[in-house]
Amino acid sequence: MRSEIVKESLQKLSESLSFNYPATGWYFSAENIENSFVFKKDRWVCLFIYWARVMKSGKRIQFSKECGKACTGIAEFGGFTELIDDEGEFIAETERFKKNRKLAQAYHRQALSEVHPPPEPYLYFEKIEKIDGHREIEVINLYPNPTGLTKLSGISNYDREADSVILPFASGCQSAFSIPYHQKFQETPKSVVGLMDSLVRNFVPDDMIMFSIPSNRFVEMANNIEGSFLDKNFENPTSF
Repeated sequence: MRSEIVKESLQKLSESLSFNYPATGWYFSAENIENSFVFKKDRWVCLFIYWARVMKSGKRIQFSKECGKACTGIAEFGGFTELIDDEGEFIAETERFKKNRKLAQAYHRQALSEVHPPPEPYLYFEKIEKIDGHREIEVINLYPNPTGLTKLSGISNYDREADSVILPFASGCQSAFSIPYHQKFQETPKSVVGLMDSLVRNFVPDDMIMFSIPSNRFVEMANNIEGSFLDKNFENPTSF
């Protein structure tokens, strides 16, 4: 969805609820955009260590197959490199996020099924307000407080029969990008509650919760505000 449309939808939503941190988005590009932050290739780092650069300074982060060993999570879940199969050793025995290798391997298969090949050489992560109006944004990341999370969940389910919000077991990179990007290709895309990765919590503020949505669904949600419980002309009951 074009950035200018996403920004209009974000403005609509911002009139009904507030966020703890600025909204961010992901987009692909054939351009090697100047003044982007690029990870070093020779050592591993976590994307979320640099989250503050995007939030505070408006820095744009670039990902590509050239990132090498740096930030392997988004390299793999962004489809730039092959998702490594270590037979469940890392998840089960190093991180201990799964009880045994069999469960870890099942998680790996599920994660692999949600990875899509990148349509362009570069993937960028940036504050929505800074993204050029002509860019096609793929995924929106919102950072609500608990009340905002409740409202986002409500508007996500407003026009659906079945539950339209998921809280998956996932790495931070998955919940921020690959799972909501995968939802873009589904008939009824869902919203994703993220940053539930215990490792990632070491790198983000305690009050940061992520609510990620494929951009096409995000615009639908914003267009549903009028007439819903989020409509400023509707006096929502506060007691019974």
